[in-house]
Amino acid sequence: MANRRVTIWRYAKTDGTWKYHKPTYGRNNKIKPEDGTYYIRWRNGTKMEWQRCHSAASAEEACRRREAMLTAQAYGIVPPQRNTPDIPGVTSPALQMADTLSAWLDEYNLSHRPESHALMKQTLEEFACWVKKRTITTITRVDLLRFKQHLIDKGRSERTAANKCLRINQFIRSVLKLDPGKGLITVKDMKFTEPEVSVFNDDELEAFFKHCDSYHFAIFKTYLMAGLRKAELENLLWDDVDFTAGVIRVTPKKDWQPKTWEARDIEVPDELLKILKELPRRGKLAFANSNGNKYTHSWDDCIEIAEKAKVQDAHPHKFRATFATRNLQNGIDLKTVQALLGHKDIESTMRYLAKADSKKVREKVNAVWAGQ
Repeated sequence: MANRRVTIWRYAKTDGTWKYHKPTYGRNNKIKPEDGTYYIRWRNGTKMEWQRCHSAASAEEACRRREAMLTAQAYGIVPPQRNTPDIPGVTSPALQMADTLSAWLDEYNLSHRPESHALMKQTLEEFACWVKKRTITTITRVDLLRFKQHLIDKGRSERTAANKCLRINQFIRSVLKLDPGKGLITVKDMKFTEPEVSVFNDDELEAFFKHCDSYHFAIFKTYLMAGLRKAELENLLWDDVDFTAGVIRVTPKKDWQPKTWEARDIEVPDELLKILKELPRRGKLAFANSNGNKYTHSWDDCIEIAEKAKVQDAHPHKFRATFATRNLQNGIDLKTVQALLGHKDIESTMRYLAKADSKKVREKVNAVWAGQ
C-alpha cells in the first residue's frame, strides 16, 4: 500500500538559522500559531512533495485534504494522474485551482516585487473567475485564446490582453513543472501590433500647464523633464534630487523596489531644478500630499487638468513618451535615452524613434517643396 502519511512543518528562524520544526499542539489538539511559514509534506512515489500554506489552520485543512486524496488514490477511487489537455505527453495530478493558486501566489510573493505580485494576483483571480474551471489540468489553449479576446472585447488593449495571458501561462507552466515553450501558448501566439506612440505637442503642453497650480505644475514638469514612471515619481525623495549635480536619482526604498535596470541617475535641465527648489517641502517625499503622505493621484489629476485645458488623451505616461521623443529629436543617442528611461532592452526605446524621426521627415518634405 502506498504511503499516505502527510505531515505538517513550520519553517522558522531559530538562533539565526532557518530550520524546519514540528508544530506545537494545544490542549484542543489544534496547532498553536507561531512565527514562521507552515508547509505540508508527503511522499509521491520516490519524491518528497511540499506545499506552502497560509497559516497553521490552513495547514491542518490542507493536510486532511491531501491525506484524503492519497487514500482515494491508493484504493483506486481517484486516478493518481490525468492527461493534461493540449500538452502531449505531459501528465499531472488534478490540481485544484483554488488551493494551488493561493499557495503559488504566496511563493511568488517571496521572490518578486509587491507591484509584480499584485499584478499577477489580479490577473490570475480575474482569469479564475472568468474560466470557471476547478482544476488546472482542465484549462486548455482555447481557454487562454478566448480569454484574450474577451479582454479585448471589454476594451483592454492587445498589449494588456497578451501580457495577462502570458502571466496565466507562466502560472500553469510553473505548477505543472513544464519546461519553457511547453505551455498552452507561446509568445508568438500573443503577438500584437504595437500602437504608435502618442506624445504632446507644444500647444497641448502650453494649454495643460496654464491650468496647473504650482504643486501640479512641478509634478507634471518632473514627468516631462525627467521621464519618470508613475511609481518612480510617487517614491521620489528630496534626497534623490541632487541640485548641485543636476541629477534626479531613482533608488530603492524600504517599501518600494525598482527593477535592477530601472535604478538610475537622470540628468535634468536647470529649469526643472529651479521649479523644484521653489516647491514647499512637506516631509522627506518630494511630492507628498497635504498630509505629508505619498501622492498617488497623478493619473486622475492629469485627466482633470487636461479636461479643463481641452487636451485630448492625457495621462502621466504620455509625458514620459514626450520626454523620450524630444530627447531623440534633439540629437541624444538611443543608448543614452535608454539609460535615462531605465529600459532593460534597446527595443523598448526604439518605439520612440518613429515619432522622433517623423518631425525630421516632415521638415525635409517641406524643404523639398518650398517655393514650388
